[in-house]
Amino acid sequence: MIFYKDNSEKVPGGAKSFSSKVMSVLLFQCIGVPAVTLIFAWLCMYFGLSDTYSYFPVVSTQKLYDIDSNIGIQSQFWSIANVSRILAMFWFDEQTWSYVTFILAILPLIVYAVAIVVISICHIGGHFHFHKKEEQLLPHDCLPGISIVKPLMGVDDLLEENLESHFSLTYPKFELLLCTQTDDDEAIPVVNKLRKKYPHVDCTLFTGGGPGCVNPMVNNMAPGYWNAKYDFIWVSTSRIKASSDIIMDMSCKLQKPKVGLVHQMPFYTDLPGFAGTIDKVHFGCIIGRCYPAFNFLGLCCCTGMSYLFKKPVLEECMPQGLIYFGKYLAEDFFLCTLLHEKGYKLVMSAYPAQQNIPSSSICFYKDRMVRWLRLRLNMMTFTSGVLEPLGDMIPLGILVSLSVNHFFNISVCYFLLFHFTLCLTSDYILLKRYQNGPLIFSKWKFVFCWFVTELMRTVTYFEAIWRPQTIFWGTKQFRVRLGGVTEVVRDTDKTKS
Repeated sequence: MIFYKDNSEKVPGGAKSFSSKVMSVLLFQCIGVPAVTLIFAWLCMYFGLSDTYSYFPVVSTQKLYDIDSNIGIQSQFWSIANVSRILAMFWFDEQTWSYVTFILAILPLIVYAVAIVVISICHIGGHFHFHKKEEQLLPHDCLPGISIVKPLMGVDDLLEENLESHFSLTYPKFELLLCTQTDDDEAIPVVNKLRKKYPHVDCTLFTGGGPGCVNPMVNNMAPGYWNAKYDFIWVSTSRIKASSDIIMDMSCKLQKPKVGLVHQMPFYTDLPGFAGTIDKVHFGCIIGRCYPAFNFLGLCCCTGMSYLFKKPVLEECMPQGLIYFGKYLAEDFFLCTLLHEKGYKLVMSAYPAQQNIPSSSICFYKDRMVRWLRLRLNMMTFTSGVLEPLGDMIPLGILVSLSVNHFFNISVCYFLLFHFTLCLTSDYILLKRYQNGPLIFSKWKFVFCWFVTELMRTVTYFEAIWRPQTIFWGTKQFRVRLGGVTEVVRDTDKTKS
C-alpha cells in the first residue's frame, strides 16, 4: 500500500453573484421569444409589410368568443389565433399579429423537426454501432497495456462484484490502480480480499490525494494517475461493472489515429423496484435519444463515469494532465472539450456503461439530476437553461400540438395522442437496443415510468435554477462559479471531527 499526503487547497471563488444569469435564462424562457417576435412585427409594420403604422391601432370591437370545432368547447384561449386577437386589442392590428402568430407557431415545429432528426440518427446509427465488436488492429498479445484507475470511497453490497469484474478481465496486459482517500476506508478490506483471490493481477492500492484538487474524485485518483505505467488510462468509477468485451472495444477504438478518448454512454444494469425503472428509463430514453446522435455527428458529448484516454496526448495538451481538471466538478466536460478543441476525436464505445448499484430511490435520482443540471447551467447557460427544457417531450408536444392546430386545423387532443404514442414507441425501441436483452419490467410499467421521468424533468429544472451555484456531493457542499471553477463551502466530515 502506498500512502500520499493530502495537500489539497481550496480554489478561491469569485464574489460575483450568479442571480443575473439565472434571471436572464428565466426571462428568455418567459418573454424572450415573444419579445423577439414583437420586434419583428414592428419591423414588418415599419417597412410596409402591414397596412398600418399606428403604434396603438384602433381595433374594431368584435365577438372574440368562437367555437373551436376540433375541441368542441367555447373558448377564446384554445387557439393561437384567438390569443393573438386578444393581444391585438392592446398592441397591434390583426394583420400585424398574423406575422407574430406565424413566428410563434412555426418555432415549435422547427424544434420538433430537429428532435426528429436527432432521434432518427440515434436509431439508424445505433443499429450499426451498439454491441458490435470492433475489429482488432493488433494481435492479441501485442495489444497496448492499460492502467485502470478506479476511485473508491466506502462500500456497498455490489462493490465486490464491480471490483471483481475488473480483476477477472481477460485483456492481456493491464494494471489495477485502486485509490482511496483514507487508510481506514471501508473499501480496503474488499480490495485485499480480491487481491488474495487474484494474485496474478497487477493491483496497487493508493491512499491519499493530489494537491489543489477540489473535485473529490480527481483528488482521489491523483496518485493512481501519477504512477500509471501504461499510456492508455481507463478511468472507471466505483459503480461501473466491467467486462472483457468493453475493455477490448475501447482499446481497439483508441488505437486508431487522432483518437484521443473513448467513452461509454451512461446506462444502468437491471435494478429492482420503481426507482430502478426510473433510472433505466432516464438513461435509456432521455439520454439515449440524444447522446449517441451528438457523438455520431462529431460533437463533444461525453460523461466521466467510464472513459479511456491516451496519457501522452492529454499531457501534450495540458502538461499537468488529469490533475489540472481537479479544480472543476465536471472534470470530464473540460477534459473532453480540451481534446476536442485540439483536433482529437472523441469516440463512443459500442457498449454502454453499466452502472451497477444495489438500490436506488426517487430522491437519489432527483438529487443527481439537479446536481448535473446545475453544473451544466454554469458551463452552458443558454443550452441547458433554454434549449434543454424546450426539448422535453411533454412541453414540446403541447406546443407543437397548438402549432399544428393553428396551421392545419388538427385537433390538439388527436395530435397529442399521436405524439406520445410515437415518443413511447421510439424510446422503447432505443431502450431495448441499449439493453441488448429482455427488460425486467412490463410495457405498462415502462409507459408509467416514462411519463413520471418526463414530468420530473420540470421539477429538477426549477430546483436547479433556484440555487444554480450550490452543489451537494457526498459530505461536501460546493460553490460553482460561472465557467465551472469550484470551491468547497462546507465539509460535514471535517465539521464533525
